[in-house]
Amino acid sequence: MASLFSLPDRERIGSSAGMPPVSTVPSVPAYLAVQRTLLAACIILAPVSITLYLVSWPGNLRQPLVASAAAGSTGNILHFIGGIAASFFLPLGYLGMSLLGMRRAPGLATLCAALSLVGWIPWAALMGPDALAFAINQVGSTPQLTALWAQFNGGAVMSTFLLIYVFGHLLSAILIGVMLGRLRLIPAWAAWAFALTSPLTIVLFPIHNIVVQDVLKYLICALWIIGALPAALAMLTGRSQRGAGPGAPAESAV
Repeated sequence: MASLFSLPDRERIGSSAGMPPVSTVPSVPAYLAVQRTLLAACIILAPVSITLYLVSWPGNLRQPLVASAAAGSTGNILHFIGGIAASFFLPLGYLGMSLLGMRRAPGLATLCAALSLVGWIPWAALMGPDALAFAINQVGSTPQLTALWAQFNGGAVMSTFLLIYVFGHLLSAILIGVMLGRLRLIPAWAAWAFALTSPLTIVLFPIHNIVVQDVLKYLICALWIIGALPAALAMLTGRSQRGAGPGAPAESAV
């Protein structure tokens, strides 16, 4: 006969009998748990893979012919493993971080997702100049091959990919950091860390001092990982599907 009672009735009966009310914990569907796990993994593996890509070549990667020659065989292998992995993890990782805010800030989350995908999809194409530089060094660099690399890298196709990548991924990092911080989905320090990766990346490219370049590279990678860890945890635990808490405001400044 217990099945005849609805949940409120059971809670009321339990309370009147001096017993704790019956409560149920909603179970997460298996497919949703898999989605969250995969997106959380992408959120973490995105900065890890790009870190491997960045630190395996010396300098700020503006001179791939020189960097590839100086990296050696191990450095080049790690560089391309990180770059190829990043071409998959970065769009999906940024998309996952954007989706964290979809329930409470759908407009901003949609903008973040669009900028993330538009900004990171060209990454795979931008591996082309690196691969060509490695191939030239393998066969022996000549003035003709160097000129070919410069023409390929500076052509209309690669320049278009580069511009889309620069504006898309830099803006998306800032907006995602602001959104996750304002919605209190991640701590304020993590939101700041993630958002700061964008302006620091802009500062990195014009610098020619190798020591400063290395310091900035490691700082950017560290901030990236610091910002991504709480976001991955929020995705894994489904924190974005819960409210900010009793008495808590919907948003707070980063």
